[in-house]
Amino acid sequence: MNRTLCAALLALSSACAAPRPVAPPAPSAAAPAPAPSYVYRYEGIEVFGTRQPKAQILECFTGLPPVGTDVDMAKGEFIQALQAGKARLQERFAPAFVRTSVTTYAEGKTLAVTVDLVDKGDEWRLAYAPEPTGSVEDPAGLLAAWSAYQTRMWELVNAGALSTQDTACPRAFHCFYGATDPRLMPLEDRFVEQVPLHFAELVQVLRTDKSQEKRATAAYLLAYGRSREETVQALLPSMNDAGEAPRNAAMRVLWQAQQGADRVLLPVEPVLRALHGPMISDRNKAGALLKALVEKDPSLRGRVLRDAGDVLLEMAGQRQRIDREAALQALRALAGRDLGPDAAAWRAWVQAEAGRSMGSR
Repeated sequence: MNRTLCAALLALSSACAAPRPVAPPAPSAAAPAPAPSYVYRYEGIEVFGTRQPKAQILECFTGLPPVGTDVDMAKGEFIQALQAGKARLQERFAPAFVRTSVTTYAEGKTLAVTVDLVDKGDEWRLAYAPEPTGSVEDPAGLLAAWSAYQTRMWELVNAGALSTQDTACPRAFHCFYGATDPRLMPLEDRFVEQVPLHFAELVQVLRTDKSQEKRATAAYLLAYGRSREETVQALLPSMNDAGEAPRNAAMRVLWQAQQGADRVLLPVEPVLRALHGPMISDRNKAGALLKALVEKDPSLRGRVLRDAGDVLLEMAGQRQRIDREAALQALRALAGRDLGPDAAAWRAWVQAEAGRSMGSR
């Protein structure tokens, strides 16, 4: 018999045999939070950045489940199918670079895949600074503290206890989610107090440490610097970091720092270069940065439209939200109006603007 059930029956028997006053029950322990679910609805796979026929590339991924299937990412089948498709793609097309990027969305519990490619002959898109080789001590334990903060934040997000729409950011130039949540604010206090004191040490981590994870963490922490200008200048060189994680972190902080500024804080050239980067995390941050820059300085519109128009249009035609929405926001800023979500309407506008520019020469 179940041991707990036995104990319960014995307790009932003794209560019947010798009734006596019953003490108030002890408060029961709170029920444990439900384990986070890693089941997502699969929205499909797309290709970006190649001149090869996209339909032929997608044929390499026929092992993926049908669109609309619920996929448990805690299991390995989906990733294994992606890896097999990537191997077939490399064997058939031999690109200079390929990455299958999986993006999950907490709101709606969906996921989508982007196959990012760089064709042979376009290796300039892969040119970044050399990887650093140093090793820097964790300044005042701030890197470890950030890791603990992120772990707690994602626990709350994955459990449905924190919304990814909660992006208020009163104490830094960049935040993820729930910065004003009382469960997270005590953890953030340390960054507010100590990052300004250890700013130079964090910059050293960002510039010289061989660990991409440590460089990315340092980039996020620098958002707690004393001024936007100081933070932007510290992060600008990392737009050329060879590592995806530190490059993405730096651009994410730069985007939010620029978005909240009243003037342009960084040059447009590295942002245009980033738009042509090899990965979705490069171009979607660059698209958001272009929007922020053009809104602060409308004189940039002609240059941005000439150098970035084709890439923004390709992004706007994607189903992947983090591609499409970043491009549409940049295009709205360039046009000064909203032509809606239809990529064809934006293509017609870009072509008309290009014709107008040629006619004025």
